[in-house]
Amino acid sequence: MYRYARRLRLAPRGHLPPTHGIEKSPEPIDPDRYLRPEEVERLLTLAEVLDRKWQKLPALIITAFHTGLRIGNLLDLRWQDVNLDARTITVLKTKNGRPMVSALSERAAKALSKLPGKHPGDERVFGNSRGQRYHFRRLWAQVCDEAGLPGRNFHQLRHGCGSALANAGVGQATIMAVMGHRTLTASARYMHSDVSDKRRVVDQVFT
Repeated sequence: MYRYARRLRLAPRGHLPPTHGIEKSPEPIDPDRYLRPEEVERLLTLAEVLDRKWQKLPALIITAFHTGLRIGNLLDLRWQDVNLDARTITVLKTKNGRPMVSALSERAAKALSKLPGKHPGDERVFGNSRGQRYHFRRLWAQVCDEAGLPGRNFHQLRHGCGSALANAGVGQATIMAVMGHRTLTASARYMHSDVSDKRRVVDQVFT
């Protein structure tokens, strides 16, 4: 409301709202708004079958899920910013304006190494044949429908990454680093896992 008032110039330029400095309470992430590992595996299986033309959707899915990177960063990713030997991805500009280096899992690095093309330095990793952004939304929707997950959006892979880390017992500070969060509030949502996920972890540890 106060941002809106400033935008309409109803409040002085230097006005500080009474809510300044107060962090919002973290909201538990809705279990229906993130993708679990077993759901991601279903998506990967269908993507391998359905993506006959572009042949990059499986690698995009596993890279997004294992790094937690936003789709915009992945679609603009260039090969010169990928180090398959060190298993890292460098994002020069994130949503919060800061660069970050993401670690690649062995599985994600292997998927990237198998992508078609000659991989010149300034070429988009997930571009089309002309080096432009590939519009994959229709293909993604088709894969989700066939996997029995209709209506899921790609950003839920990022939420799934944070939730998987929390369920594995990863600390909040590390989740912040992996996800590129600047505040504890942003990563705190993943510390409130769905009870079924908690039960599965307890069963695995206390057999």
